[in-house]
Amino acid sequence: MKTIVAAGAALGLALTPLMALAQAAPDPAPAPARAPNTERQDALDPSPVDPANDPDIGLFVGDYRVAKPRTLFGALVVQDILTPLGAADPMRPAARGAVLIDITSVSRASLAPGATAKGRMPAGTRAALYVADGTAQVTANSRAHPLREGHFIVLTPDFDFALANTGKVPLTLYMRTEPVPPGAALTPDVSIFSRFDNDRRIGAHWLHICNGGLGNNNLCTIAPRTMPQPHSHNWEEVWLAVKGESVLMLGKQLVRMRPGQAYKIPPSGLAPHSNLNPNNEPIQLIYMGPLVRKPRPPLPDYAQLQNTPIDPAGAPDIDLFMGNWRDAYPRMAHGNLYLRDMLTSLTGGDAVKPIRKGAVLTAATAVSHAMLEPGSTAHRAEGDPADVQEIFIVEAGTGTLQIEGKELALSKGKAFILPPGRDFRLTATGSAYLSFHVIAEKVAPGAAPAPVTLIDHGGERPVITDWHNQRRPLVTAADGLARLGAIDALTLPPLAMARAQSSAPGAEDIWIALDDVDAMIGKQLRSLQAGTAYKVPPTGITARANINLGARPARFLHITTK
Repeated sequence: MKTIVAAGAALGLALTPLMALAQAAPDPAPAPARAPNTERQDALDPSPVDPANDPDIGLFVGDYRVAKPRTLFGALVVQDILTPLGAADPMRPAARGAVLIDITSVSRASLAPGATAKGRMPAGTRAALYVADGTAQVTANSRAHPLREGHFIVLTPDFDFALANTGKVPLTLYMRTEPVPPGAALTPDVSIFSRFDNDRRIGAHWLHICNGGLGNNNLCTIAPRTMPQPHSHNWEEVWLAVKGESVLMLGKQLVRMRPGQAYKIPPSGLAPHSNLNPNNEPIQLIYMGPLVRKPRPPLPDYAQLQNTPIDPAGAPDIDLFMGNWRDAYPRMAHGNLYLRDMLTSLTGGDAVKPIRKGAVLTAATAVSHAMLEPGSTAHRAEGDPADVQEIFIVEAGTGTLQIEGKELALSKGKAFILPPGRDFRLTATGSAYLSFHVIAEKVAPGAAPAPVTLIDHGGERPVITDWHNQRRPLVTAADGLARLGAIDALTLPPLAMARAQSSAPGAEDIWIALDDVDAMIGKQLRSLQAGTAYKVPPTGITARANINLGARPARFLHITTK
């Protein structure tokens, strides 16, 4: 019997001891004719969600728990997770999990304590198995070898075998079956590989950490609080959850995954995937890729984000580009207005490498949270900047604004622009604090301010953008913004991710989380507490995408330049 640790197996199965083949082999060069995002790989498929045309993601995900058990080799109980394609169109399978083309099946198998499965693989078929739990012994050619969690083995039709459960708990295995490739060499022995015999390495796609397997079957871990690079393929690729609950991004949808579930990527070449780990411990998945990547037709590149590895030394420090108002020093403005800044004006000359946390703004001068005590009044005060106008968006409470001979009634969702140098009285009239989000921006010297009016776009119907965002304007350029272009309110439905994309170099792209959410910024995942604002580093290739893993809609304010 042959035990393989660092050498290639006789099966025509290329052993990848350090990381999955998917990590090691570069993708073919992009085709010359590409989609509009021609110079950067930083935006996923920009087309809107279209249930009539997008793949039904639910059909590409399988779960052994809903499969009817079958028995192999006398004692091995098998439940299929993914099965052969049951339709003519690989993008539209006829049944859930019936999606495979080159692979025959992906299954979960169990063997009772003390039981033994004996036999030989059918002619023309081989199986790769991964021990997920329990202990066992595999015997071939009168030689026995112990197995435990972390072992891969390959069974072929070239020999008889016996697989015995030597432990006190059921032996749990995950199994991939497929045809033996034409011309494959004779394999008189079982091939065995223990992933624990190899060091882990971080591969491509930013964060895949793999330590080997047999053939193109590799055990990969995803570190806590990380999200690997969303990317797409048009060849057969399957991922199977082994340990830990995760969140699957597939196409334009998020799906919760638990051990024993597997998915195949819809083979359009434009359906991105990523395995998010929102937990505090690593998760484990088995990558099952093709032995040979078949030639693929030219495809647009907008389904793949920037593919370079993480470079902590050269990449922007995204934590410098965010701040929560609860962590800020309080300051007073306009006599009685209590402010705490989330983001402030850029410190230092390099907008990509700020020297102080949160000091990152170039078009705006401050993004703040403000509170006015019930019964108190804010007003023009000595020392107010002469070249800064402030946009107030009411978050909670009630009040009035007296200015230019008018009195405006304030309530949640309403806004106004306060030009510099104007006398005004802002009063909290309710029993609770009147609170705002305040965005300050410089105005050009001598610019004529627009008359102060109450801005209320609440009656406008939200527009669906970036797959799932429900966007509604709060303040527009027509309302009197100077350097900023728009301030919008957005809602992201539960268990949804917005399309990842980047802004033009130098643009001001600011988000304020009004609920607890997650965000992919650059190549990192961050949990954002409500009241956190972040600016996307203005490199032109720093992607961002907000992610709502909660059970309720998540709300944001979005601020952009003209």
